[in-house]
Amino acid sequence: MKSILFATTGCLSLCAGGASAQSLTLFGYNLTASLQAAAAPSWQGSKRYSVFPSGNVAVTHPWQFDDFYAPDDAASLALVNTKILSFGVAAAILEDRGNSHELQGMQNIGWAGEAGGYANIWPTPWMRVRVEALKGLFAEDGLRVNVGSDLVTHPGKWTFSAGPRFSWADDHYTGTYFSITPAEALASPRFQNPYAARGGPLSAGLEASTEYKWRPRWRLTLSANYNRLLDDAAASPIVRQVGSADQFSVAGGIRFMLR
Repeated sequence: MKSILFATTGCLSLCAGGASAQSLTLFGYNLTASLQAAAAPSWQGSKRYSVFPSGNVAVTHPWQFDDFYAPDDAASLALVNTKILSFGVAAAILEDRGNSHELQGMQNIGWAGEAGGYANIWPTPWMRVRVEALKGLFAEDGLRVNVGSDLVTHPGKWTFSAGPRFSWADDHYTGTYFSITPAEALASPRFQNPYAARGGPLSAGLEASTEYKWRPRWRLTLSANYNRLLDDAAASPIVRQVGSADQFSVAGGIRFMLR
């Protein structure tokens, strides 16, 4: 799945991360940003891949620049932040899905905005557990819950992390991306029968990332992700006939502090 974080996600976001040249400090907060090139499935469940730019802009305290944030975290702004627990608001934007090529006859799904909350728990200094609940605001109005755990280590100038991922989605979310309506079945040259995708487990997988402290305010980043679609999403003809339940993505770029 391609999800691009813009000013609350697409290419801007409110999370916490980090560098650069002019002073952009307000009430003790700094503006931080990341820019990446990524390769990911062209749409959820696709077996075709696209290369695209992505990134985010974040608001953080300067001392939070090297706090750990996984590449697949939704854009977030902490309301409470301690060494063991943090929680606050979160947002994401999911890229649109067109109706060309193998999706001819399907309804076009526009850019989708989601908002909700998140919580981070650090049971040990080297393990983080994160839960996100995101509700669709436009293009889709479903509920998506993401759960992940990361083992994190900091040898020298490097930060390495890896851990499992799991997503659950309700009927509205799963139906938007994986159902086939009677009208779509009539218009599509590939899908002859309607399909009603119900909510439930959406995907499970792994995320791994590394970051290198290149300069005091600059970091080099690289990440890889694998997710396997589950249940009704994986059983959808959209995935079985023209797509793939196995979803891979890679991304690399820079993270920096604007100050």
